[in-house]
Amino acid sequence: MKTKKSLFLMVLLSLLIALFMGCNNGSTDPEPEPPPPYVPTTTVYTAGYYYNGTNSVACYWKDGSKTNLPGANAKATAIAVVGSDVYVAGYYWNDSNFVACYWENGTKTDLYTTHDSYANAIVVVGGDVYVAGQYNDGPNYLACYWKGTTMTPLSTGDSNAYAIAVVGLDVYVAGQYWNPNSVACYWKNTEAAITDLYTTANSIANAITVVGSDVYIAGYYNNGSGTDLACYWKGTAKTDLSTAQSSANAIAVAGSDVYTAGVYDNGFDTACYWKGTAKTDLPGAGFDANACAIAVAGSDVYAAGQYWSGSDYLACYWKNGTKTDLSTEESYATGIAVIVE
Repeated sequence: MKTKKSLFLMVLLSLLIALFMGCNNGSTDPEPEPPPPYVPTTTVYTAGYYYNGTNSVACYWKDGSKTNLPGANAKATAIAVVGSDVYVAGYYWNDSNFVACYWENGTKTDLYTTHDSYANAIVVVGGDVYVAGQYNDGPNYLACYWKGTTMTPLSTGDSNAYAIAVVGLDVYVAGQYWNPNSVACYWKNTEAAITDLYTTANSIANAITVVGSDVYIAGYYNNGSGTDLACYWKGTAKTDLSTAQSSANAIAVAGSDVYTAGVYDNGFDTACYWKGTAKTDLPGAGFDANACAIAVAGSDVYAAGQYWSGSDYLACYWKNGTKTDLSTEESYATGIAVIVE
């Protein structure tokens, strides 16, 4: 009996060893290496135009690679990127008047052809394209915005819309009207819902962004002594950015920080951006430069504009103060979008 029990245990042990060896297959290969950490890819899109010796040509650059946009004597003024789709606002000459339009992946959509019209800003929300600008109704140039190709007038007197933001069902448009001086303002949805920002002397609202219930606007106002001063408004509360001749042309909000881009007079026009009220100069070539657009991605600050090379204005963008040229021909960068994937 004892012998049978011992034999049974030996057989059982042999089976367990065989099973273990079969599962391991006798392999001594090391564990596979873990995949490398994910490194995000950043793509910089800038919109603008250049001169080909005869006419202005609307275009956009993707990391410096240029794509021309159709239309004679055209200028691109703003850009938005959604997924793989590139949207650009601007205008072109149709042999009788300027025509506001936008391009989606290079395909042009006209917005108003009866008289002169201009598209100055673009945003895409939920598949809908919103464009802010101006059209001529015969006697006046009037601020407006388009949703798709449906226009909403924002004024019955001379005015202009330079920027647009959409939050939920609400459309915010920044610009100016004359009464009789230029008044910086923004509209919410309709002509009736207008908020004046500065009425004492000339002022202009150049850019807008909305975070939660807070409306931020960049622009400038005249101090009454002939000097235009860069500023931004949160609601109607104004924050001055400079004591020199200056303009804030673009605005972005990241967390609790407000970033504005623009230009000030430092003996010559100097491109810069402000974080809060702290100014950072952007290098040109020791000559005039202007920052027209701004974007913030993580800790990186991007601005687009142009500088005087000594012979021509050249489109460029800056990343954290380092300049990247976009063209060797006379050119201007008017908008920027930074996509991190």
